[in-house]
Amino acid sequence: MLGVVLLGVLALWAVPALLTRQPSAGMTSAERLKAANDVRTPVIAFLLAIGAAATSVFTARSYVLNREGHVTDRYTKAVSQLGDPQSSVRVGGLYALERIGHDSAKDRTTIVYVLGVFIREHSKDPPRRPDDELPEDVYAAIRIAARLLRRSDAILHLRGADLHNTDLSFLRSDQVRLDGADLTGARPPTDPR
Repeated sequence: MLGVVLLGVLALWAVPALLTRQPSAGMTSAERLKAANDVRTPVIAFLLAIGAAATSVFTARSYVLNREGHVTDRYTKAVSQLGDPQSSVRVGGLYALERIGHDSAKDRTTIVYVLGVFIREHSKDPPRRPDDELPEDVYAAIRIAARLLRRSDAILHLRGADLHNTDLSFLRSDQVRLDGADLTGARPPTDPR
């Protein structure tokens, strides 16, 4: 606050007096006042422009920080839904993660990693019989990961997952790791070539 007052005094009194001091010989007091006022106008306009620019920078920085905080909050809520006992809540959390992955490129790789963990854990729990299909939430996670991988160079790690009788053809083989996964009767990922 004190800095603003000092800046105002400098802009309205000291700078105009300093800039009009030299050519004031032979001028009337009215002419000196007019010269000082003529200097004040651009000085004040310059200070207002600097203030507006500083306000714009501060507002832009606040917007970015708010947006990042909002994304973090959405991410945390979506991940917490993945542990819910109801399949429909887990699917909602998965689609919320997909939305975040589309909105935030820097979070996309992390989301693909989280989806891989979800698929690995939930593909085996509870154990499936040979003719059982993959649970809907796990299959949704695979489809979501495939869509996010189209816009990323991330790798989906499905090592040790139970993916028997699962269609994985919409995944690219160079973006998925299937070491130790049960792929009995599964349609494998496609070759990117």
